[in-house]
Amino acid sequence: MIEDDKRLKGVSMIRRRGIRSLGVVVLFGICLPLPVAAQQGVGAIGGIVTDDSGGVLPGVTVTLSNPGIIGGNQDTVSNDRGAYQFIRLVPGTYSVAAELSGFTRAVQQDVVVNANATARVDLKLATGSVQESITVTGAAPLLDTASAVHQTVMSRSVLDALPTGADIWSIARMAPALTISKIDVGGKEMIAQSVAYVHGSTNTENSYLMDGMEINHYSTGTGQAVNYYVDTFQADELNYQAGQSSAEQAVGGVIVNLITKTGMNAFHSAAMYSGTSQALQANNLTPVLRQQLLAGVPAAALKANPNIVPGGEIQLLFDSAFTLSGPIRRDRMWFFGHTKLGKSNQYKVGSYNADGTQLLSDNTLLDGLGKVSWAVTNNNQIHYFYTKQLKGRYHVAGGPTVTQFFDTLASNYNPSKNVINMGRWTSVLSPHMVLDVAGITMNGQTNNLPQKEVHQGDIPRFDSVLRTNTVAAATYSINNGWRAELASSLSYMAGDHDVKAGYQLVQTRSVSGGTSVSDPSGLRAVYRNGVPDSVNTYNTPTESVRRHRDHAVYVQDRWKPASKLTLNLGLRYQSTYGWIDGPLCQEATVFITGRCFPDVRGVPDWKSVVPRLSAIYDLGGDGRTALKFSANRYIIPQGVIVVARVNPIGLTNDTRPWTVCGPGQTSGCDLNRDLIPQLNELGPSTGFNLGTTNRYADDLKWPVVNEISSEVERQLPGSVVVSVGYYYRGHRNMIGSRNVAVPASSYSPLQVTEVSSGQQVTVYNQAPATLGKFDVLWSNQSELNRNFNGVDLTARKRMSHRWMAMGSLSWGKSDVNIYEGSDLNNPNLTFARGPESQERPFFAKLSGAYELPYGFTVGGAGQYFTGWPETTSVLVSSNTVRLTQVSQSVVIEPSGTRRLPNITMVDLNLKRALKVGALRLEPRIDVFNVFNVAGITSQITQLGASYGNAIEILGGRLIKFGANVNW
Repeated sequence: MIEDDKRLKGVSMIRRRGIRSLGVVVLFGICLPLPVAAQQGVGAIGGIVTDDSGGVLPGVTVTLSNPGIIGGNQDTVSNDRGAYQFIRLVPGTYSVAAELSGFTRAVQQDVVVNANATARVDLKLATGSVQESITVTGAAPLLDTASAVHQTVMSRSVLDALPTGADIWSIARMAPALTISKIDVGGKEMIAQSVAYVHGSTNTENSYLMDGMEINHYSTGTGQAVNYYVDTFQADELNYQAGQSSAEQAVGGVIVNLITKTGMNAFHSAAMYSGTSQALQANNLTPVLRQQLLAGVPAAALKANPNIVPGGEIQLLFDSAFTLSGPIRRDRMWFFGHTKLGKSNQYKVGSYNADGTQLLSDNTLLDGLGKVSWAVTNNNQIHYFYTKQLKGRYHVAGGPTVTQFFDTLASNYNPSKNVINMGRWTSVLSPHMVLDVAGITMNGQTNNLPQKEVHQGDIPRFDSVLRTNTVAAATYSINNGWRAELASSLSYMAGDHDVKAGYQLVQTRSVSGGTSVSDPSGLRAVYRNGVPDSVNTYNTPTESVRRHRDHAVYVQDRWKPASKLTLNLGLRYQSTYGWIDGPLCQEATVFITGRCFPDVRGVPDWKSVVPRLSAIYDLGGDGRTALKFSANRYIIPQGVIVVARVNPIGLTNDTRPWTVCGPGQTSGCDLNRDLIPQLNELGPSTGFNLGTTNRYADDLKWPVVNEISSEVERQLPGSVVVSVGYYYRGHRNMIGSRNVAVPASSYSPLQVTEVSSGQQVTVYNQAPATLGKFDVLWSNQSELNRNFNGVDLTARKRMSHRWMAMGSLSWGKSDVNIYEGSDLNNPNLTFARGPESQERPFFAKLSGAYELPYGFTVGGAGQYFTGWPETTSVLVSSNTVRLTQVSQSVVIEPSGTRRLPNITMVDLNLKRALKVGALRLEPRIDVFNVFNVAGITSQITQLGASYGNAIEILGGRLIKFGANVNW
């Protein structure tokens, strides 16, 4: 886990810049109010008080109680419509009581409050004495008739009852309507994070929150990924929001919000452990699958170890955590502490060393969190937490969507350290007005370094047919940065309106650099089945500091123009500004000339106003049937992505011919036949596409997403809620590139038979006169528009009468351009339209738990997925025909013509609650992939010798033992 600074020596002359923390000094609140329940990390309770005849009762005293309320119980008075509301409630279970002289006292118990939702509790007072009381338990409506936000909430008790890993992506696979980029078995993917998608969203539309504040990746400035891996044992509640976001949020993809636990007046501690080993995983390889895996084993590895057992087995996997909470001063100040240690070691499918051993991906995760909550007064509270995480990924083979194989030497050593500070001040200014001010900072580093066995001067090797990387990685990277967010808001309730307005500031600083170990500079030898093909040269070493800053002002009004109708009207103004610190200097190497460039500023410099609208109609007026409609527009965050494209010293490479020498050939080939490239053997360069060759159109617009949805929700007997909805998502103003120096007319078609596959294709050869020419114009391209249409049928039931369940059936179809990152002038981009890479035309999921006698609880989760679409291609290279561009990938059929196999998987668990005095012990056993289903979840789709070789497979049946302890 300790960073090995020695590995930086000899890699580059990159200067190091410290990571600066941003202190939160002042957060400015903006006047105007919200749909109060939409405040991130908190919920609300609201309803109407009536008499026996159904007439509204103003002036009723309504009391909210819960042992965890900071400052004690809360009271309010119903207004002239008989309506009341309690806002900014920490998720949990509450009781609501109403009393008025001349009427009996009414009490509603066990009211569950979730983040970002309003729990409706209507109270009916009967004529009688106030000393009399009517208590109702568990009868409150489960529908949120105040919001169209689509979310799945998992409380601590639900997380403990279901068979799942401890990471947010493993848990997300159970959330209705969400798809995950990896199929996880037992949490084995907890270190290699996945991506969640909903209704055709992209990864940049996601956001990750802790207590309502963003912890998105500082290297990109967007929600594509996270640096800090949240541990769900910290959580009182985990919330997955899937679209229909209010104006408070910039994005409309998957928003994951972890609500951390808060200390109370009683001391409480909890611990958990869950683990497994290789001996507890079944072999699920069918004879056919085993042969497919063996076909991907390099001949040298198979010769060294003829008894290789291919697969991706777990060597060791465990999670452990401990929490302690309690009062610092009763009724005023509380603390919560948490620590976690986890480890995940598993063998990588298809990645072997020359001695026949398989690459082991070994990873460790260690973190700690401390939180203090202070009720300064009954109307003012302050929360602060600090957390630090150390993550060691000791042998990283490529990335999360890697389609290649790696030996141990070609893997990266990836130590990571991240620190988060967050503070929040909430002040109840009046019964109708709440001020909220919050700030969060995050800083850290996540470097990719050489393995200690790799030496300066080693030349990385890549076989484009076998898809294998050996000797060393092509490049390594130094990444560090920080991210800060300031947010303030003022919420106000008045009559038929709940209004909120706020201001947000987000700023990131991302330091990135590229390095190589090869001499004299960055170089990688490329082979085809062991035969020299070409060489990639790189402009390493590089380093740059990219920054971006976003400002946003929003206003959101929840308006109730009629007793059954609620309108949520929002407007968000946002600006973004990107820049790169100067001077920017490219170091001279044998492959590229050295020069310095001025700093880059105002890329992008965008401003946008986006509306949000939703309407909810309470059909019966009783909160049990709701018709919901929403129409929203979101910007697509770009972070530092846009400015990175014009970085004059961003990491890039060219391609140079280096083949087997033909008769009389004196350059561009292996002259001494030693299979090691020499400088005098390299052919002409295709050119370095540096940021200096990129430019943006003057009328470039901010990419946006249009979202439309309509739903019908109904609460059935037995506290079951079902819904059916239609969802549309359309991406517009998508940014693409065209190399105007090489127009489509400069390519000539050639009919060839690709040697490795025997496939006949038409390949377009670039005119020799345009070799190395770049003038890349980035602009909004209508041909990159994306569309999604889908239908979801969902059902959920909270734990009551000893059981709970949730599930969904989802159908969807997407239409995208599969070449979003390519030069759109290149006529080789065949079959451009097709499904998105994560499209599943149909998937189903169901999970639940049942409380058995004697303290036993059984839980289960089942999933069915249609396979992901494949894009089949051939690589036309020098062994087929000599191209100006050296090699060219050509897609031979529409994407989705072939799909990966469908997957059906079932998980089960069994636990028992044992109580010994104040100690509550819950030993458990989890069985994942109960039926030991096998299948390929990722494979090589390039025709040739390695076509169909598995990259990732579904793990076999896995048994985990664990226990939760509370006292």
